[in-house]
Amino acid sequence: MDAFGLRDPDALASVIKRYPQVEAILCGHVHRCVEVRFAGTIASIAPSTAHQIALDLDVEAPGRFVMEPPAYRLHAYSPDTGVVSHTAYVGAFAGPFSFRESA
Repeated sequence: MDAFGLRDPDALASVIKRYPQVEAILCGHVHRCVEVRFAGTIASIAPSTAHQIALDLDVEAPGRFVMEPPAYRLHAYSPDTGVVSHTAYVGAFAGPFSFRESA
């Protein structure tokens, strides 16, 4: 998916670098949850609410998708912690289960 990046990432980076209070850059989906350092902050890309792109770090790999669960990102901000991000999966899953055994 890297081939579909920003047309001019340096222009965006120059704007972001002027504002050190920028906590994160939160982006729409590319069918895979990805985080990367960018311009002195974190760029967080959301997964898809449908299928995901197959995780293959080979730049020559063919584009393929997998039926991983749909998901979305939930971001919370507080002055004490900054941005805290969660990935939430869509669907019915067993649980929750206690980490402790019942007495």
